[in-house]
Amino acid sequence: MQIMDLSGSWDYETDEENTGLDRKLFQRKLKGAGFLLPGSACQNQIGRKQEYAAEFTPEAVRAPRERYEYVGPLWLQRQVRVPRGCEGKDVRLFLERVNMASQAWVDGKCAGRQVVELSAPHCHDLTGLLTPGVHTITLRLDNRNLLNIGGMASGYSIDTQGIWSGVIGRMELQFLNQERMEDIQVYPCDNGIDVKVVTASGISSPGKKSAARLRLTIVSPDGEPLPCVSREVELYQARQTERFHCEIREICWWNEFHPCLYRLDAVLETENGGEDRRTVTFGMRLACSREKNLLLNGRPIFLRGTTDCAIDPLTGYPSMEEETWVKRFSTVKEYGMNHVRFHAWCPPEAAFAAADRLGIYLSVEMPFWLNRDVGCPAAGEDILHRYYFTQEALAISKTYGNHPSFLMFSNGNEIMGDFELLEDIIIMMKAQDPRHLYTLTSNFDHPVSPCEDYLCAFEAGGHPVRLQHLQEAAAEHSCLDYREAVEDVPAPVVSFEVGQYCVFPDVDLILEYQGNMLPVNLEAIRREMIKNGIYDRRKDYIAASGAMAALLYKEDVETALRTEGFGGFSLLSLCDYTGQNTAAVGLLNAFWESKGILTPEEFRQFCGPAVPLFLSKRVYSTEETLKARLKLFDSREERAESPLFHLELWNGKELFFRTETREQQVEIPLTGLSNPAGLRVKLSAEGGSNSWMVYVYPEKEKTGLPMLRGDSEELKRLIREGGRAVVSGEGLKCPVEGSFTPVFWSPVFFPSSRPCGAIIDSGHPLFENFPTEEYPGFQWKALIDGCAGAKLQQLGSGFRSIVELAPNFLTQTPASPLFEGKVGAAEILFCGFDLQGEQLPVKGLRQSIAEYVLSDKFRPDQEISPETFLGMFF
Repeated sequence: MQIMDLSGSWDYETDEENTGLDRKLFQRKLKGAGFLLPGSACQNQIGRKQEYAAEFTPEAVRAPRERYEYVGPLWLQRQVRVPRGCEGKDVRLFLERVNMASQAWVDGKCAGRQVVELSAPHCHDLTGLLTPGVHTITLRLDNRNLLNIGGMASGYSIDTQGIWSGVIGRMELQFLNQERMEDIQVYPCDNGIDVKVVTASGISSPGKKSAARLRLTIVSPDGEPLPCVSREVELYQARQTERFHCEIREICWWNEFHPCLYRLDAVLETENGGEDRRTVTFGMRLACSREKNLLLNGRPIFLRGTTDCAIDPLTGYPSMEEETWVKRFSTVKEYGMNHVRFHAWCPPEAAFAAADRLGIYLSVEMPFWLNRDVGCPAAGEDILHRYYFTQEALAISKTYGNHPSFLMFSNGNEIMGDFELLEDIIIMMKAQDPRHLYTLTSNFDHPVSPCEDYLCAFEAGGHPVRLQHLQEAAAEHSCLDYREAVEDVPAPVVSFEVGQYCVFPDVDLILEYQGNMLPVNLEAIRREMIKNGIYDRRKDYIAASGAMAALLYKEDVETALRTEGFGGFSLLSLCDYTGQNTAAVGLLNAFWESKGILTPEEFRQFCGPAVPLFLSKRVYSTEETLKARLKLFDSREERAESPLFHLELWNGKELFFRTETREQQVEIPLTGLSNPAGLRVKLSAEGGSNSWMVYVYPEKEKTGLPMLRGDSEELKRLIREGGRAVVSGEGLKCPVEGSFTPVFWSPVFFPSSRPCGAIIDSGHPLFENFPTEEYPGFQWKALIDGCAGAKLQQLGSGFRSIVELAPNFLTQTPASPLFEGKVGAAEILFCGFDLQGEQLPVKGLRQSIAEYVLSDKFRPDQEISPETFLGMFF
């Protein structure tokens, strides 16, 4: 095959009004010049220039936007010189990725119908139109929503990559032998591979035949050629199929631990002396679903994954470069993961090739997200859906099916409507391509269809399979699992879009947006922060909200790991989602850079092939015995039969308990602790190490704690005459209500006033008898939930609180449920926590506050005017 590269400068003309085909267009030069391809209209500064929003509105914070937005037909044109020697060749115009339609002309002659395709290359047959000499090629691109697929799917959405217009990736003219191998598909089996070769020829007359020979040679992962298969074939049709079996001895199976790749070299020799060569890279791997397990090469696998929503903040479109994907997937592996789900889109060839090399399991979807909940037609309501998505599925299978990393296929994200259509597509896909695992749709609990290999949802069999609705139990113990879902669902279960904990956006990331995308959302948030006087606290709020997200992500992951027979999980997400009103839910930002929340090593403690697990209550009294179960999640190829556990409990810098055991149950008396303690549990086994906090409090209180209302006469007297008081949050005007669990996804997309974590002055003397870290652990849940936070703006700039609720980016209202100050002649401690409960942490904080207020250490140094303090109440 000869190739002519078409990248470079093209002439162009815009056509937003879709004026249609103007015959004069082919008789003159287009109006614009210098449109660089591959690239987008935005990249070439064509379209409506994007401006920053004047006001802080939901639309302003929707997503970064292309600096130049262009939606509509776009005409491109250039001359090519076809060299001699191309006579008698078939000619194909290959455009690796277009959004979403293209049509081609040569010297004004139409080269066939418009191609509408979002996931696979656009190919136009120019045979007979291009001969040696100079020709003019004209392209009409159209990025309008021609398919009525809404605007939510990541493959076509302002919220993700933008509605870009252009051609990205390879652009070339391909000059092909008339007798050639058009397509090769490799199907691994137990003892080798079955190969389907589609041959093309110029034969179109009945009875006409041509002799040829097909030779197939396999090259092993270490570069050794294996015995070849050769066969005489008879070409008798323009397109026909030949099938071969090639045996492989001593197979090197592909998986996350051994991403070994084979090569198939194919040669077609024709009777007229012609020769056509093709090379296919493949991996030996067999995937199936059996007895509620996902099996790869006969062994159960567990998916530890994240979600890719086509976020590319520099280009606004997916990278076509393999090394870019190698870098991204290397980060995925650094964080202990083995799986990436592509949310309502299919990545390009480069992504599959990179995942093949690194051993990443990919779940691929069509740009299919249709249900009435997201404001667009349900699946199948437009008859076009059946035709388009059927063809799209086939195109994805044919284009990327040889990649061993292509493990799973779902029609799309959160699809509702015509499930018969979804079943028809999957049945057809499985019949044509049995190499992958299939499900009807990602998310939505539903009766498992006979054609499905697994279920991916946030509820399965009516049972939750992510932590979102199990937060109360998670705060009490580290023993949660999803065994009921496993028992009640007749297929492997993979939990869907786990997490979605809002982290305060890093608005300084604006400086990194040096490409096609303009971070209008971050700038709107930044301006509002400056207006509200909290811009200088941005790093504190990122750290606090990030620490809470990390705490909950850890429990989410470990709950999945604790579940015997579970299929795995897919986070949303390791990195931020920039759209849907700014869902900064990641521990990494949109550039796949760390936010400084957790290092990869820290994340791998609870997310990796081998993870020690500690199943126990989180809070004990000093009169109890700590009872825990030790467990090792182990998905390695060589799994430990009876792991040796190394267990340590540290009380600050003092070792409280240590043991080595192969037993799975431990009991540790706590009677040796006379004071409240925060015990750090460290558990190691088989090279993995993990840690947790367990909190211990005395059962009995030594000192009572009287509290005054803020509107009481006694408090007013103390302020005039002097004294000490603990003032409750009862009667506080317009309090900010506390919530341990942060905002879900985005406080704008799902309107919420919830805070996102808290900041604790852990070195404050009040906490001498209430062990805590800088950010709350689970012992704070009963205290923070429903607490009353006083708005800090009313206390003046720079006021220091003991506990501060980190605001979300919509409300931007810092509040404190615990602070102290000198009010008139009185020394006041404000406590918005409800201290009436009998939970051990509540009693522990109540006792610690009482001891502090009665001690000489209670000497507030911040002045609060009586008018300001009393004005906070009725």
